[in-house]
Amino acid sequence: MASGELGHDNLQRALQGFVDLLEYDSDDFPAIARDGLDNGRIQKFEYSVELFWKYLRSCLMAEGLDVPNSPRGAIKAGLDRGFVLETEYQPALDLIADRNTCSHIYKQSLMPGVLARLPAHARLMQAITARLPAAPPS
Repeated sequence: MASGELGHDNLQRALQGFVDLLEYDSDDFPAIARDGLDNGRIQKFEYSVELFWKYLRSCLMAEGLDVPNSPRGAIKAGLDRGFVLETEYQPALDLIADRNTCSHIYKQSLMPGVLARLPAHARLMQAITARLPAAPPS
């Protein structure tokens, strides 16, 4: 992901697009459209998570912190710095686990559970993002 894509505004736009897509009731659509909607939700989730952890990491690094180049490392460092609250730490790790399920493991049988957790994941990323500096990291 190019460094220009890691801005706070880009992250907020990605999260808003993700949230907007979650607002549709998939029961209102025929099966083929539901499948497309669910696939779109998963894709927006994956993209939002990538922007989220990389922006979190860039904010921490801008403060001079040594942060591992991994989602879990960035979240742990965010916890240590106070961007991620104690009550958010395990849910944030669960968010990464769900992203990994979608991106690396992809088992159709796991998708309903992931889809059910997407609204909570979106709220979590929005809450943490609200604590991050809005100025682009240098």
